[in-house]
Amino acid sequence: MTTAEVEAVLTEAGWSRGRDVGARLPGLLGFVTARFAGEGHPVEPFRAARDFVREFGGLRLVIPGTPPDAVAFTPHWIYEESGEDVAALARDLGRRLFPVGYETFDGAMVLIDDTGRFFLLHHTGPQFLGADAYEAVSCLLRGPQQDARDHFV
Repeated sequence: MTTAEVEAVLTEAGWSRGRDVGARLPGLLGFVTARFAGEGHPVEPFRAARDFVREFGGLRLVIPGTPPDAVAFTPHWIYEESGEDVAALARDLGRRLFPVGYETFDGAMVLIDDTGRFFLLHHTGPQFLGADAYEAVSCLLRGPQQDARDHFV
């Protein structure tokens, strides 16, 4: 997808340049940090995570196809052992990760690393979504996703 196409999808979902969730940011981040800490695998909302959630937090993008799916850019704890799985992927990548969203159909977690790259933690294995938010949105909506193992240290 082109940058203009990605921005059109984001705009349709409620995004605009300079969007800022403002006072909602601590709550959006705090839910995840509390749940992951409770599992014994704390996550830290580092700058890339805070910046992404500040701009895109709360947006929901429809993913074309069958069955119907969407991606919600709301930090979320998905299932028991979410923290353990995120911690394992972070170790494999050699980077800190923070969950910034999820796919609604199967609960795959969208994660950002501390360099601003995006990954999808799916039950079939981790996927690389892109080097920035635009690549990640394009990949989530149209693919193709790459195996995250290509980015392991």
